[in-house]
Amino acid sequence: MQVSHLLLAALLGLTTLFACDNFDVTRECPPCPNNTECLEGDCGCPPDKHDMGSWCLSKSDNLFVAASLDCYCLQTVGLYLSNIAPETGGGGGVQVPASSFSLAGPGSSQGGFSGNFSYYSRPDGDSIVIFLLPMPLAGFPSSCRINDNLYCEADLFGKFHGPDTIQAQVRWRRCEDGAGNWNSFSDTKPLTFVRWK
Repeated sequence: MQVSHLLLAALLGLTTLFACDNFDVTRECPPCPNNTECLEGDCGCPPDKHDMGSWCLSKSDNLFVAASLDCYCLQTVGLYLSNIAPETGGGGGVQVPASSFSLAGPGSSQGGFSGNFSYYSRPDGDSIVIFLLPMPLAGFPSSCRINDNLYCEADLFGKFHGPDTIQAQVRWRRCEDGAGNWNSFSDTKPLTFVRWK
């Protein structure tokens, strides 16, 4: 008699399970790395962002992406150019560049590290200059750890080759050691940015 009651209870449970129209299992994500989001149970990038593998970049008309294994602290970065206005030249005093940018890396999809840059309209290719380039992994202060005992700041000098490519030189200087002493180290690394559509 007890066996038949258990069998009946099991059959009723199965019937209820399969008869339920709104049966839904929602998978939860583990904590998502960098700035990815939980999407249907997996970490990833929503449609309004570019999937960079383990992180996301917000889509934009003026997004340029660079990747280099050789450039300290800037292995893969997104450069957003906005408010692009040619420099008008000197009027004396300190002139703040009119153009603005954001630099993004893993953990910062857009806008975390922003500033002004100079834009120069030239017949042989427009140019940009970013002094005191922020580091997308470390943020501000904008120094990069070059090795175990050396921290440097960087400036970026770039030239447009057509509308979709910026060939840049990143110049590392203004260096100091771990004790805060200035160091004369300097280095220049190439970095090519390509418009990401």
